[in-house]
Amino acid sequence: MKSKRKLLYGLLPILFAGGIGMYLYMQNNKPEEVKPQPVVNQYIEHLQKKEFDQLYSLMSPASLAEAGMTKEQFVEKYNAIYSGMQVSAVKVELKTANTTGTDGDSGSQATETASSTGTEKETKVESEATTDDEVKSTAEDAASNPDLYNADYDIHLTTFLGEVSETHSLKLVRQELEDGSKIWQIHWQPSLILNDMVKGSKVRVKTLFPNRGNIVDRDGLPLATQGTMNEWGIVPEKLGENPDQMIARIADHYKVSVEAIQKALGQTWVKPEFFVPMGSTEEFDVPDSLRGVSLQSKEIRYYPLGEAAAHLIGYVRKATKEDLDKDTEGYYRAEDWIGKAGLEQSMEKQLRGERGGLIEITDEAGNTRSELIRKDAVDGKDVQLTISSAEQKKLYQTLAGGGDAGAMVMMNPKDGEMLALVSAPSYNPNKMVTGLTQAEWDAYSANEKLPFINRVTTRYAPGSTFKAITAAAGLMEGVTTADKTHEISGLQWRKNDSWGGYYVKRVKSLSPVNMVDALVYSDNIYFAMEATEMGSAKFIKGIEKFGFGDNFGLDELYLKPSQYANEANKDLSSEVLLADTSYGQGEMLMSPIHLAAAFTPFVNEGKLAKPVLIVQKEATAPVEVISPEVANTVKNALREVVSRQGGTAHSLHSIAGGLAGKTGTTELKAKKGEKGRENGFFVTFDTESPSFLLAAVIEEVNGRGGSHYVMDRLKPFLEQLQLEP
Repeated sequence: MKSKRKLLYGLLPILFAGGIGMYLYMQNNKPEEVKPQPVVNQYIEHLQKKEFDQLYSLMSPASLAEAGMTKEQFVEKYNAIYSGMQVSAVKVELKTANTTGTDGDSGSQATETASSTGTEKETKVESEATTDDEVKSTAEDAASNPDLYNADYDIHLTTFLGEVSETHSLKLVRQELEDGSKIWQIHWQPSLILNDMVKGSKVRVKTLFPNRGNIVDRDGLPLATQGTMNEWGIVPEKLGENPDQMIARIADHYKVSVEAIQKALGQTWVKPEFFVPMGSTEEFDVPDSLRGVSLQSKEIRYYPLGEAAAHLIGYVRKATKEDLDKDTEGYYRAEDWIGKAGLEQSMEKQLRGERGGLIEITDEAGNTRSELIRKDAVDGKDVQLTISSAEQKKLYQTLAGGGDAGAMVMMNPKDGEMLALVSAPSYNPNKMVTGLTQAEWDAYSANEKLPFINRVTTRYAPGSTFKAITAAAGLMEGVTTADKTHEISGLQWRKNDSWGGYYVKRVKSLSPVNMVDALVYSDNIYFAMEATEMGSAKFIKGIEKFGFGDNFGLDELYLKPSQYANEANKDLSSEVLLADTSYGQGEMLMSPIHLAAAFTPFVNEGKLAKPVLIVQKEATAPVEVISPEVANTVKNALREVVSRQGGTAHSLHSIAGGLAGKTGTTELKAKKGEKGRENGFFVTFDTESPSFLLAAVIEEVNGRGGSHYVMDRLKPFLEQLQLEP
């Protein structure tokens, strides 16, 4: 018995030691308890990088099944909402995380923040958010349940409208797997995308478009504004039993091709009951014989003066792919209107305004639940011009009525305000907005006079009109005087044999000739003699101050500075070129705008008034370029061009106002010895009440009287001209 006890006592320590060893073994090999924090960190990382497929793997299958979300649907939903909002960066900041239990973390947690950037193309999105019942657990539930974990975080989404910031609560549930191990998973709900999303709600992105600024004249009358048009279109199901026959009848009535109609009706979006727009019409009723056609009223950009101001105002059209490719600031979308010519193009940023937008959450019926962010559109600014609509229309009719190509500029010589700027032939800017038919486009394209060219800013050789400036330069340099004479024999002259076979020619044989005579009868030889006597340096000094090399700040018109010679010959070292330049030929190029401005010193006691077009722009005070004495000497001579019998503008002597003026005709030759194309010029102003100055050019006046044809066109306009002093 004793031996058994001894054996038992001997085994006890061994058994005790073995038990302790087994306990320690089991403790050492117990699976490590998983923590929720790594899952939270992964969620934040994937969300910031917009890795929505990785985000999906962190969600509990039960919550996804409850929401009816497959992986594809989950990823598509996030992508649609984020791309619609144009989320370019996501930043997440963890605030607090709480749970209790011997195996859970508690208290305040923090994680490093990061951001993800990218470029998203703007779209309008209306993504349905299907949600499950929200999890009822709160921080209090988590405190009593070790299988629940809550983590609060701030999310900042950088959208195309600005930053959207929300505080979200991430709810995690500890799940036991089949092998007995446990993992933490996120209970997904729609509010994890945006807080206010509930079952059936939608995220909607709207673009808020600005109103385009108006262009108005000096009196506030519209030159470019909002208007309405009638748009005709076809509802396919209403074409009748023989649609092909009806389409042919419709095509004939609206002057479009059958192919164009069929192409429009064949677009993928077209359904039998849809209205398919075809074009604009001035008709207000559809003929009874045209089945399937209906009219709709549509807001458009409207140009009240039409062709009369087309080159000045321009027009807008829908942005093209080329426009979008050139858009370095990324502002434009395919549905935007953009200025394509004239002031509509050059002042586009001021006129267009700034687009706004709205991101909102709606209920299932489309009613707004909440606005996430709104940026109101900023309407474009109105532009007021110095132009008078009445004079613009009258002057355009004066020019275009003869079917001529040319330009006319009327300005107030005292302050430089431009009253009318017309170019012909022209085009209908309203048709450019609503769309040209093929026949209309073909007519413009076939017009040899090029109706899309703005001749107001085109540079021409000004011809004999420039002699007034040469006279002023000679008077200022002390070379020319009003009564200085030259004995000139015949109709041609050259300085000496060094000019070779080149001669300066004149039209009227007169000798002796003084400066006033030379202006009255437009004598080329007299001014060639005066220029060569001055020499190139004095001549250049005298004429440059009349505005050469200056576009007068008229960037809105894309106006190029005028030149008296090409860059290689700016020193006028050739006496032949100097002689030709003295009467406005050679290599001289001046726009009608500059030509008008160059005559203002003769009205303003020697001060040049720079042309002004935009009322809002600060005007430059007239600058003295010649003395009052010289200005009056030239003005008096120009008055005799009209008043003296035989003067080149004497046909206008009967018009009240004491007109002064200067004519000019230039010949453009392809090669020496050939008959060239002639352009006729005329510049005139009233001397008794100096309220206007007008410069005009008409192309191809060959065989029509040269500059006299220009005066004939202008005479009725000048006779009825009634402007305030």
